[in-house]
Amino acid sequence: MKRKTAMALAAVFAMSVAGTALAAPANPFVDVPANHWAYGTVNRLAQAGVISGYGDGTYRGDRTMTRYEMAAIIARAMANSDKADAELQREIDALQDEFSAELYNLGVRVDNLESKMSNIKFTGEVRSRYESSDNALDDSNDKSRTRLRLFLEAPVADNVTFHGRYQAESKWGEGSDSESKVDQAYITGNLGSVKYSFGRQPLWLGQGLLADIGGNNDGLILAGGKEVKVMAGVFKRDFDTYDKSKVSGSLDFYTANIDAKLGKDANLTISYLQDKDDEYYKTWSAGLNYRGIKNFTLSGEYGQNDADYANSYNSGDEAKGWFAKLKYKGANRMNPGSYGIWAGYRDAEKGFDPGEFTTLDGGRVDDATWAYSDNIKGAEFGFDYTVFKNGVFLAQYGDLEVKERNSGDKDRKNFFAQLRYWF
Repeated sequence: MKRKTAMALAAVFAMSVAGTALAAPANPFVDVPANHWAYGTVNRLAQAGVISGYGDGTYRGDRTMTRYEMAAIIARAMANSDKADAELQREIDALQDEFSAELYNLGVRVDNLESKMSNIKFTGEVRSRYESSDNALDDSNDKSRTRLRLFLEAPVADNVTFHGRYQAESKWGEGSDSESKVDQAYITGNLGSVKYSFGRQPLWLGQGLLADIGGNNDGLILAGGKEVKVMAGVFKRDFDTYDKSKVSGSLDFYTANIDAKLGKDANLTISYLQDKDDEYYKTWSAGLNYRGIKNFTLSGEYGQNDADYANSYNSGDEAKGWFAKLKYKGANRMNPGSYGIWAGYRDAEKGFDPGEFTTLDGGRVDDATWAYSDNIKGAEFGFDYTVFKNGVFLAQYGDLEVKERNSGDKDRKNFFAQLRYWF
């Protein structure tokens, strides 16, 4: 601690007297004689405003310094920290931590810490949701659930940013359950003209038919381009198939995506998703998003899965899937009173999306496994409305049928309504 104190005093002196005239003014302290060995240093510190002595005009240099007096000196060092080199800055930071209580009691703002904290951005989202479905897994699958998501964004270094998301969800009236998790924790940055993201991150491919996964994908994604955006990556993910006799566990995946602008109103996408051994996913898709008619958006996508699992359900052929959706306007959470309505149709053969990598905007009803992307066909209808700023109500109904029926299978009729608000 003595060494740190000496370094702090040296830092304060070096930074405070920089640019200050060194000509000795009149003696500011009556108890520091001109022939004292420290006379010059004390004089310059007083001139720079680092020390002020006591009200009676004395310096009392032989008196032990209190922690509050030391904190006052550290505060002055902090105020001039922009003049410090890296080594001195580390010393000042260490002393700042050591004397944090005294600095707080003195009302000193810890500027460099406040500066760091101001760069950390916290946001959140709450979803209260009622959902009901008629499916093969649960005859009374009515559920009401609340989900909390907390988002964190913070700079790590120049051109490197950290992103994180914590999520907890449980039924109404119950505490948090196994749904509590950190499903996003990754960094983003640039390597020249190439953007990268590394860590546990979300994944969106094409128009969403192959994947619109919100998190839990651990890997590296590289992307670049403007008018034609190209993405490629590798990641690892756990998932279960709807056939509970075959549980895949953790698999390695390769993925790629091309998003090309076709004028100002349309985007063409081509996507690819494959697991390492072609066991569950060897899937490609092509999609289109068109906004050329005022207030309307038309989107659609077609894909095929040629993995072993898909072949086993389709007599050795690929499992095919497609969807189309027409939406009028759309709720903008920043604009109360804005709204949107849509209608869509989807068709997916058995084995097309065994790991539920897509929810296609609506989100699957809990426990209604593969209700949205596998072995189904049918229409869906939806409505969203901004109730208040940052608060959106959404309701959606799906009238989906099972394509390949087994004993006990039921059609996938489902309904959900939810209120989401952000802060």
